[in-house]
Amino acid sequence: VMVNLDSDYFTQIIINLVDNAIKFSRKADQKRLEVSTRLRGDKQVVFSVRDFGPGIAKDQMRRVFDMFYRSESELTRETVGTGIGLAIVHQLSAAMGASVDVINRNPGAEFQVSVPLIRT
Repeated sequence: VMVNLDSDYFTQIIINLVDNAIKFSRKADQKRLEVSTRLRGDKQVVFSVRDFGPGIAKDQMRRVFDMFYRSESELTRETVGTGIGLAIVHQLSAAMGASVDVINRNPGAEFQVSVPLIRT
């Protein structure tokens, strides 16, 4: 399987997602995160980072990718951040022809970066 990635962009994406997962699951019962890769059909590779924290409110799931957006909750007031990490993830993914999405899990949240496969 081959994908076309900018190694600097991809590294920054993973750093931001892992940093967020650690930050927002600090008080979780399960102190762990999962980083994985899988094929989605014959068209994409999906890289995902999952935490076991509180997840994201449904009404905020799309806004988390907006520049400077921080949800208004007790958790975000306790965490350090500017609200640009996920916006950068979104922009860098788009620049590589990839997409990023978030899915609530029980418990936690999973961020998925879907990269198109190269046809050889």
